Formats: sequence, structure tokens, C-alpha cells
Amino acid sequence: MIWHIFKKDWKLLWGFVLAVAFLHMMGALVQFKLGLFGEEPMLEMLSRWVPELAIFASAFLIAAIVHLDAVPGSRQDWLTRPIPRGGLLMEKLLFAIVMVEGPIFAASLGLSLANGFSWRASLLSTTAWSTFLLFFLVAPILAFASVTKNMAEAFIYGCGGAFVIGSFLILVGSWNALMHGTLLGATHTGLGWVAEVLRLALTAITAGIVLRLQYLRRKTAVARLLLVGLGVVLLVSALVPWKPVFALESKLSANAGAGAKTRMSFDPSEGRFQSPSGVAAPGESDRLRYGRNTADVFLPLRITGVPNDGILMVDQADVHFANESGREVYHGLGESFEVAREGPQPPEEPVYQRIELPMATMRRAQDQPLGVRVEYSLTQFRLSKSYALPAVDGEERMPGWGWCKTKVNDAGTDVELRCMEPGKGPICGTAFLENASSGARNPARSFCLSEYRPFQDHPWPDDLTHLGVNLPFRDATGLAKYPIEGAQLRSSQVVIRVYEPEDHFTRTLTIPAVRLREWEAE
Repeated sequence: MIWHIFKKDWKLLWGFVLAVAFLHMMGALVQFKLGLFGEEPMLEMLSRWVPELAIFASAFLIAAIVHLDAVPGSRQDWLTRPIPRGGLLMEKLLFAIVMVEGPIFAASLGLSLANGFSWRASLLSTTAWSTFLLFFLVAPILAFASVTKNMAEAFIYGCGGAFVIGSFLILVGSWNALMHGTLLGATHTGLGWVAEVLRLALTAITAGIVLRLQYLRRKTAVARLLLVGLGVVLLVSALVPWKPVFALESKLSANAGAGAKTRMSFDPSEGRFQSPSGVAAPGESDRLRYGRNTADVFLPLRITGVPNDGILMVDQADVHFANESGREVYHGLGESFEVAREGPQPPEEPVYQRIELPMATMRRAQDQPLGVRVEYSLTQFRLSKSYALPAVDGEERMPGWGWCKTKVNDAGTDVELRCMEPGKGPICGTAFLENASSGARNPARSFCLSEYRPFQDHPWPDDLTHLGVNLPFRDATGLAKYPIEGAQLRSSQVVIRVYEPEDHFTRTLTIPAVRLREWEAE
């Protein structure tokens, strides 16, 4: 019976299926033609719009599959014919997987293979990504469509849900701004995967329950309530607090205790922060003139215990200012930063904690002695691998980093490094220009992310991770000079150093008394 229903759905939807499949194939072709450097404006525009259109069309196709034999109502043909309800459910799932996920899987696999990645790497990455889409896209939309009678009803309910979600996000965003970023502690960070796993699990379980209720018992009212309840839980999960999530991440450290020697202290001997550009920080009159309603305070820090060939990443800096009576004057998040100790004898560079304060707080408390407490959530990275490729027109395939190319930009000021890797891709790395014969090297560029999720979670455009960085060798203004300049590029190489997280831990910095005015940038 399942096969008979499958053939019936194919006869009714084959045009829709082929159109959606064509969109996915076209999206993969655009991504392939765009290449690593992506310098075609038209292709770049298509690479954004075609995959989104394909996903949107896939959602409508899934709903159309369900509505061919709609569950709500009493006039459906399948209710009077001897069709097992369980068989109908299995057919809808099978049709969605084959006709919706099948083209997505084929397009993604073909794109990975076309870019020269191995069958094993391409197949593993595409399978993992398709499994994610099964829970992110197929199952939830099947469940949602099963509680609606037709496409018009599904569209109306969908618009209503989008309005509620948008209103909630605007409200929470405004609330988070009033709390200086402390409300949405773990959301949209590298630790957001903990809540995301919970959301995916709840979504999959709820979708399974709803489909079972609808197809086996036709409990539409109960199923709709379950979906509303799931929506509420998913929205509230955005408020998951930082500390318990980071505590869980700490338990998962690859080498717990590796950061035990790390110490952080206030170091006033470094003096006030000076802008690298040499331009003085804006005063209060300048801030008012240009509409800035905040003031920047920079606290000089001394950080010790970071090992050579290691990087210390600040995942979060939770800042508290209190006056002499103990009343809290300000609570918010400071700017994250990283401390790199590359090479056998890395130079010590000054480190400053930037804190953006509301102007009202600055005016009120700038001359008062304030106690400071900064609760740091930190991650220590260790050097894992090192690669090199020619600085000009280089090309290498590097395990764990992917396929990389280099070229000089059109302005003749930077070496562009662009890489592509199936799956999640690397978390942290540095790159620099080096002359292998003389040992001279330009300053390293870091592209480390506070990103620790164990899986790739973006639903489109494909399962490939793209990353890149520009390495300057000439300053167009003539103000800066580099050890390696244009004449040496042909004999130079780009060195890539790959780092892996080994320990997540916390430190607390306490300063008995500071005056905010003294630590504004010069």
C-alpha cells in the first residue's frame, strides 16, 4: 500500500519535485562556479538568494506532500478507503526523505566531490548535514502541515507564528540591551549548541508525537496545543544562562587543568590605552556631536601562565562596578579578546579589557572610587598542526583545514588566503607571511572563534565551511612598513597554524578601587 500511495503522490507532484530539485542543483552549481575567492558579483548575489529560495520551496513541497491526504476534516478520501493509517504516515515520511532530502543530499555531495574532496570526507559530511536537516526541516514541517487542512491555512498559521516570534525577539533584544548584554548570555555564542541540542531533541520528539497523534488518532486539537507548547519552550530556551552552560562545557574539556597556571591581574604600570592609529579617543563633546551615547574604559591587565604556542580566548567577561557602599553601579559584558603566545620566545604585548559604559553611568561615577569584579570565562587553545603554501598562487589540501589557495589582491596590498572544508571546519588558527630563507615574518592574523559546537548547524547553502583572511604586506598610505614586502612575495610562504581547544575554565579579576576617568583612552 505504501508503494501505491507513493506512486500517486509522485504523479501529482512530479513537477513541483523537479522544480525544487532544480533549485538545489542550481544553488550547488553557483557555489561551485563562485570558487574560493568569490569575485563575481552576480554569482555572489545568486549564492545568497538561490539556496534560500530552494529551502523555502522545500518547505512548501513538504506541506504539499502532507496536504494531498490532509488529516484534519472529515471529507478525506483515505478515511473511507481501507488504507492503514500507519502506512500513510510511513509513505509521507518516505516521500519527503526521498523527494525533498534526496536532491539536497545529491547536490551537496556533488558539490564536495566537484571541489576535489574525497568520497569518504564528502559522504560523511553530507550524511551528517542531511541528518541535521531531517530534524531541522523535514520532521517539523511535516508535523506542522499535518495539523492544517490546506496550504492557505498553513500559510496563515505560519505568518501568525512568524509575527509572534518576531515580536518576542524584538522584546528580548530590547531587554537585553537594557541589561547590557547579560540577558542572552549563551545565545548566539559558541556555547549556544547546548541549548540547540535541547531544542533539536524537543523538536524531534514533539514532531514524532504530533505525527503519531494525527495519523493514528486524528487528535488535531491536542497536536496543535503540543506545537504551541513547543514554540513557547523554544523561545524561552533563548534565555538559557551562561554559567551552567559554561560549567558543562568545562566538564567536556579535552585536557582539563591545562589552564591551571593562567593568572590575570590589574597592571596600572602599563598606563592608559593609546589608540594604535594615534588618533585621540573622542571626548564627551565629540560623542554628543556624533551621536555616541557610550564611553570606553580600558583596564590594563597582566596575564601570565599562557604556554608558548598557545592562545587564550576570553569567551565572556562579566563586569561589575560597585561604589564604596557596595551598591552596584554597572553590570554588563566587557569586550572579548585573545592572547596569543606564538613561537619559542613570544613578545609580551600589553592587554587591555575594553568596557563600553553608558554615558549616564560615566558622568555619574567617573570620579568615584569604584570596586571592579570581572568574572572571566576562558578557553586555552594548543597548537595542533602547522601548514605552509606559497604566498603567490599557492594551493594546498590540508587535513583538518581543507582546500586553500592564495593570491595577491587587485590593490597589491594583501595576500588573500581562502579555504574550504567539508563539515564543521576548524575553530582557531593564525596565518602569517614568512620568508623561509631569512626567517623574517609579518605580524600574524588570527581567525579564532569562540565556537565549540561539535556539529555543523547551518541549514543552507551547503555543508561546506568557508574561511579566509587577508595578510597585508604593503600599506597603501605608506605609514606602515612590513618585514616582508611585495618584492619578497615570490620567495615567501603563508604559514597556517591550527589550534584546538584543550581547557575551559574561569578566573575572577578583583580591583579594590579605580576611577573611570583615569582609564579612558588617551
